[in-house]
Formats: sequence, C-alpha cells, structure tokens
Amino acid sequence: MRKTMMAALLALAAPDGAQPAAAQETAAAEAPVVAEARAFMAAYARDLTAGDRAAIAARYDRRGSWVMGRGRKLFSTQAETVAVYAGAGWQPPAAFEWRDLSYEPLGPDAVAVVGTFLWTPAAGQPPATYSYTGLLVRQDGGLRIRIEDEDPAPPRRP
Repeated sequence: MRKTMMAALLALAAPDGAQPAAAQETAAAEAPVVAEARAFMAAYARDLTAGDRAAIAARYDRRGSWVMGRGRKLFSTQAETVAVYAGAGWQPPAAFEWRDLSYEPLGPDAVAVVGTFLWTPAAGQPPATYSYTGLLVRQDGGLRIRIEDEDPAPPRRP
C-alpha cells in the first residue's frame, strides 16, 4: 500500500513526461481497473476470433459509443452497434492478436487502452496491422467500450 501511495505522489509531483516509463507502467499495473481491463481485452480477442457477434456487441457502452478512425468520427447507438456485428458486412478474422497494449487508468471506473493489433482477414492471407485506442468505462458492473479508434498501418512502399 505504501509503495502504491508513493508512486501516486511521485506521479502527481512529476511534470508530464518526467516520470520514468517503468514507474508509470508499475503505477498503472497496480490499479484494479487495469487488471479488469486486461481481462476485458483478452476476452474481447477471444470473442473476435470466435466470431461471437452478440458477445462483441455486448462489450460496447449501452448509451452508445464513439467510433473513430480513418479520419472519421461517428456516434453509434447500441442498436446500431448490434446491427453492424449482426450484419453481413462484418466478418470475423481468421486470426487476431493484440500487440503491445498499454493501460492508463483514468479513475476507478475508466481506463484508456492503447496499442496495436494484427487482423488476419482470411486463412492464407497476411495479417494487417492496426493501431488501437479505446476508452473503457464501468457500466452495469463491468467495463464497456465508450470510444474506439482503429486505424490501419499505412501501406509499405515497395
């Protein structure tokens, strides 16, 4: 407990960027919401790979969610999110993998998640790399996605 309090005090006292990355990661890892977010993201990956459309849609905020990426900003109601995942336009990946996720607790009931993921659209095709930013907020006793930004990596030059 004393170590957690000391890390929190150092974080408050240090100017932005002055706290070593290892100390920032340690402080973030100690927040209970971070452990919950790690479990949420692991289950999210399993749902995507399994193509569990209902489970994926249930991960989003019941009030709706902001969908960002590729230069757009869109608010999607829960009903619209359910329809997207239920429709023929969304297909599960052949393989999916989160990479280098970092967690920034924003309080006891919210956490920002940033990192990348690999999405393999079909067996035998190469995976596509995306950057990822998500805001998870507590709702109905669990975390839900309120904001999600997914951007594909730019094409490689030959």
